[in-house]
Parts: sequence; structure tokens; C-alpha cells
Amino acid sequence: MRFGAPHYLLIVFLWLPALLVYLAVARRRRERFAGLFSTGHRDLLIAVSPNALWTRRLFLWMALVLLTFAAARPQMGEAEIHLSGQGADMAVAFDVSLSMLAEDEDGPRFEKGARLLADAIAELGGDRVAIVPFAGSAFLQLPLTADHNTALAVTSALRPGMIERPGSAIGAAVSLAIETLKSGPEESDKLLVIVSDGEDPALDFEQVRRELDEAKVSLAYLPLGTIEGAPIRIGENYLKDGRGETVVSKLNREFFDKCRDGLGAMEITRGETLASFLRSFRNRTGTDEKRVQLYREQFPVPLALGLLFFALFIVLPVGRKEEKR
Repeated sequence: MRFGAPHYLLIVFLWLPALLVYLAVARRRRERFAGLFSTGHRDLLIAVSPNALWTRRLFLWMALVLLTFAAARPQMGEAEIHLSGQGADMAVAFDVSLSMLAEDEDGPRFEKGARLLADAIAELGGDRVAIVPFAGSAFLQLPLTADHNTALAVTSALRPGMIERPGSAIGAAVSLAIETLKSGPEESDKLLVIVSDGEDPALDFEQVRRELDEAKVSLAYLPLGTIEGAPIRIGENYLKDGRGETVVSKLNREFFDKCRDGLGAMEITRGETLASFLRSFRNRTGTDEKRVQLYREQFPVPLALGLLFFALFIVLPVGRKEEKR
């Protein structure tokens, strides 16, 4: 047995002297009352029964002991379970540039990316997730959290064009994602996933590699789009360049290969989902398991008994002396 709030046991040092004072005051008041009468008339008074008096005192004592015991929340072991250490923290840098509207992924690219992200969040369990949208700039939309319902709501709100500045600021998104991953437990496995169809020509690979190594963050990327490319559809029209020609957005395979070679990034292949990749990542980097004892609260029993004894203390009559004939 253990106690969930053992400090409440210290209450005994408050009610014990208070109980002794109460008994002493009650005895003194009875003696003062009896002193108002002569010795011959005391036998005619209605007096308390000593047995009833001590029984009431015993009920009060038991009530205080049981209520104090209940306040300390006694608990007893029920079962043991196995838990992994600190779990995994995943930050997702999600591309919301207009090129994600290109329809070469059985629909717009961003829809496939958002669907894969939502499926992965649904399987996170106790793991935490953060979301960093980016285009020509980046911002932290969802800090690291285990509130998966909020994460799903944020994912459903991702839309190309939500950042007006054009471009693909992958470097800025990576830095923000690494910072929010640092807010998690140091022992947890940290994963940064880039979901994008573009490249960042200004990306400083050496700087990003240092940041990843210092924060002990693993990097993966989910490339969307095809090498052949597809036009970018905005409403009923297709995006055109300054010469009036339809813009075709193509996947830059060389950039993602450079991420793999220069940053040690892992690629989430076309036949693999983000959820399955996350499961394999946890299997590769999972921390040692630990045994945890589950405890069940036992306070209702002493609480009920304590209230019962207190009720008996209140309602029990003190009795009368048997009249002499």
C-alpha cells in the first residue's frame, strides 16, 4: 500500500490535541454544572451514562482517524505495465507555397501531404508533434504538443497561399522546427520531417547540419510531385508566368539527393506513408522499456466509514441513569 497524498497524515498533529482539549472542556463543564446542586440533589439529575459517553468518544476518535486516512489517498497495486521511455517528438515543416497546388499526386500535392500527416498524427499515441508551415518565410503554427486533436485541426487548415511571400524558405522552417523540438524532454527521440515539392537555393547545408547535430535531431523528407511536373491550378485557371505561359512545377530530385548526402536525411519513399515511417523510426531509436505499477484509489472505503462513525457520534444518545426505587 502507498499514499497518494501522505502529507495529509500530518493532520493528526492538529486534531489530536484539539480532541484532548475538547474532552477536557466537556468534563469541566459537566463538573461545573453538577457543582450548582447540593450532593443530595445530584442523584435526582438526569446524568449521562459513562458507557454511552465513552462509546461516543470512541466513535469520534474512529471518525477522525478514518477521515484522515481517506484524505491521504491510500492506494494499492493492481497491475504492472511496460512503457517506453520519453517517446518521440516530431516536428513537421510543411510547404504551403502555391506550387503545392500542382495536381500530379492524384490531386493537389498539398492534399496528399496533409492526408499523410493526419494519418501519422492519428497514430502518434503519447508522442508529441509540432507544425511549421513555410513558403517564402516560415512561422511556428503549432508548438510541440501531445494534443493530437488540435494538431489535426491545424493540419486541416493548411492551405497553399496562406503565406503570401513566394519562395521556399526551408532553412528558416528547419531552424524554427529545431527550436520547438528543444522544448521537449532531452531524452526523447527527435525527428524533423520536411514535406515539400521545392528546393531552397539559399539553404546553408553546413549550418543546418550543425544545428541538427547539436540538437540531436534526425531529419527526414517527404518529396511531393514528379520529375515531369504538373501545372499549378488556382481556381478555374492555371498559374502563368510573365510571358503568359503556363507554369509547370517539377520536383527537383537533385536537391533532395543533396539533403540525403549533405544532411544525412532519410527519404520517405513514394510507397511508404509518413505513419509507417514514424513507426519504423520509433523501432530503430526506441528507448529502453520500464515497468510501471498501476495503483487503484482506496479512499472511498475509509471515507464512508469515517462519515458513518461521525454520524453515530452525532445521533447516539448519552443515556440516562436508572432511577432508584
